[in-house]
Amino acid sequence: MTVKVSLRDLHLAFPGRDGAGDKVIYENLNLDIDEGSFTVLLGPSGCGKSTLLNITNGLLKPTSASGIIVDGNDLRDQPEMSRKMAYVFQGARLLRWKTLAQNAEFGLAGLNVQPKEKWQGLMEKYFSAVGLKDYMNHYPHQVSGGMQQRASIVRAWVNEPEILLMDEPFSHLDEITAATMRRILIDLWRQDETRRTIIFVTHDIAEAAQMASDIVMLTPAPSSICYRRKVDMPWPRAMESDEVIDLEKELRRAFSEKAGIRF
Repeated sequence: MTVKVSLRDLHLAFPGRDGAGDKVIYENLNLDIDEGSFTVLLGPSGCGKSTLLNITNGLLKPTSASGIIVDGNDLRDQPEMSRKMAYVFQGARLLRWKTLAQNAEFGLAGLNVQPKEKWQGLMEKYFSAVGLKDYMNHYPHQVSGGMQQRASIVRAWVNEPEILLMDEPFSHLDEITAATMRRILIDLWRQDETRRTIIFVTHDIAEAAQMASDIVMLTPAPSSICYRRKVDMPWPRAMESDEVIDLEKELRRAFSEKAGIRF
């Protein structure tokens, strides 16, 4: 399988408070992300999961690294490689004075990788795919939190990015809405013959088991990869299925045995 993103010998440290020693986040961390995978970064709060997304996108510079490679090119030498990516944040972050469609247009204009004549067609395609076509002209305050988050996914997806970075996008939603959002996202990802590469951050073991094709487990900082699991299980995955429950148990054991985290 082709490697889409490769982080090599990653080191990141922040100055400690009041002259204390540096806070080390990673030390010689290596991570390869396969093209077309749904890779979930799983780990406790503070282990640097979201920070890895920011380094991958070029939003944050590591203290040192031998490579931040996207499609064989080092992002530090060719920052335009970040235009292959789109970001979905923990909150919807919609502009409240713009309609859902205008928010999607804002995403299209910001990345500027799609010809303007395609914008309307792309918006209609992806708003329809997430069940929001009839709400395109609504403002964020006129729709639910789950619908706002769907609109934020559309804002990223209309650019048809090769890489989608997702930072705990469903953690603020109630479980019923979050379950719906997981199904919508998986359906959207699976609909294309050439699947996009998704890097998805969560601390939710059940969410990882339901969605991932590849699970990367991180220890508390200074973080290292303590466990990795390819998941060969078809979608959709029912949270109550024996296979998903068994995978959750396996991940909990790995957290305990590899990362020293007790539940």
